[in-house]
Amino acid sequence: MPVVPGPMPYRPGDRSLDVSMLLSLWFLALLCSLAAVVVALWVALGVRRRRRRRGGAPVLHGWKLALARAGLSLAVLALVLASIADGVNRHFSYIPSFAALRGHYSPYVVKGHVNTGQVALGPAATVPDHGTVEQVSVPGEASGIGPRKTYVYLPPQYFDPAQQYRRFPVLYLIHGSPGTSDDWLRGGYIDRSMDRLIREGTIDPFIVVLPDVNGGYRRDVECNDVVNGPQAQTYLVTDVVHWVDGHYRTVPDRTGRAIGGLSTGGYCGLNLTFRHQDVYSAAVSHSGYGRPDRNAYTGDLFGSDKARRDANTPDTYLPTIPLQLPIGVYLDAGSGDGESRRAGAGLYDVLHRRGVTVTFNVVDGESHDFVAWRRNLRLSLPWVSQWFRSDGATSGRTTVAAPDTSDLPPPSPTDVELVHHPVAPRAKRPAAGPTGTTKPVAPSIAVPKR
Repeated sequence: MPVVPGPMPYRPGDRSLDVSMLLSLWFLALLCSLAAVVVALWVALGVRRRRRRRGGAPVLHGWKLALARAGLSLAVLALVLASIADGVNRHFSYIPSFAALRGHYSPYVVKGHVNTGQVALGPAATVPDHGTVEQVSVPGEASGIGPRKTYVYLPPQYFDPAQQYRRFPVLYLIHGSPGTSDDWLRGGYIDRSMDRLIREGTIDPFIVVLPDVNGGYRRDVECNDVVNGPQAQTYLVTDVVHWVDGHYRTVPDRTGRAIGGLSTGGYCGLNLTFRHQDVYSAAVSHSGYGRPDRNAYTGDLFGSDKARRDANTPDTYLPTIPLQLPIGVYLDAGSGDGESRRAGAGLYDVLHRRGVTVTFNVVDGESHDFVAWRRNLRLSLPWVSQWFRSDGATSGRTTVAAPDTSDLPPPSPTDVELVHHPVAPRAKRPAAGPTGTTKPVAPSIAVPKR
């Protein structure tokens, strides 16, 4: 029987867990100061060289002088770029620490899909008091997209022997742009929020899937099938959904699926939900918008096909598109995020008029950054849980205070250990019984060590 670690202890003010170095003002000041010191050193060495030449003393020349100047130039350039990068990172509260930068996002990540049907059965079997995050590779059989890194959060109840036939609904969460599948762990702490809310009884357990839309930072495809490019919409709607349903005990129909994300991911959630109402029944948009971007980073997604662009622009098609009700939509935006707030207000008005269950929260004091997005999971996840229960997802527009997440520590390099597991053979989709339950799957699970 494997030892299942308990939740990571955290006490406010515990310096051993204060690991948000890359978001701290002092670290940015240190980088800027180092850049200034190198520039000052360059100037001082130049002055000293001129003085030595006037005095007839030997000075550096030739390749040695060129090498010294090149070294100082590279040092200044590296420090200036590092300062700019850290300033942008700090603005969006994106990557909290060097540990997160190296890939340590959660203490409960396992590499590869383990056939996680249940924990070992027997009188000594226990259920973990935290979720497990599997890092898997999802191929694009229908889209032609190569395998991409995806994270799957499984709640503790997924491993409960008493619930071995239970199916779980799925929330698909999309990153922003630029961004990758890591972001909801690295910057959003989604696993910590799920664990906390499940323990509190605020939400029912469900699975969370974090797919990779763009295959890295090189381009933003806005979750669309790009003309002469990646077929990202097909990948998300067909490949990812079928793979997840085939490997986990999911509720394999629209009532058990919601999709959303942050910023660009919010647009993705809206567009994919309404374009594929047979696949998803709800959308979640944190600081999202109702139309695809077109810029140097996205490129021309639709070519000259205006009809295709309009068909992927919720602002255009939502007033008239046929609806397969019930459909639910959760929207939020910070009071300081004017563009997303205005977009959310417009979307809310259209959806409310059309009879969609829609909530729009304007959150006091927030902007377009990961501070807002990880806080507002405390608002959206309960809404999603209520939607999956079909007995209480709210509808309405309101201004709310920012949720308190001071009890939610970032990942720490002192307590994170990524455990490497061999990837299990692809599992067949569990067979459904007459009551919607499933037949048992393999009874073993490897869990990460603390």
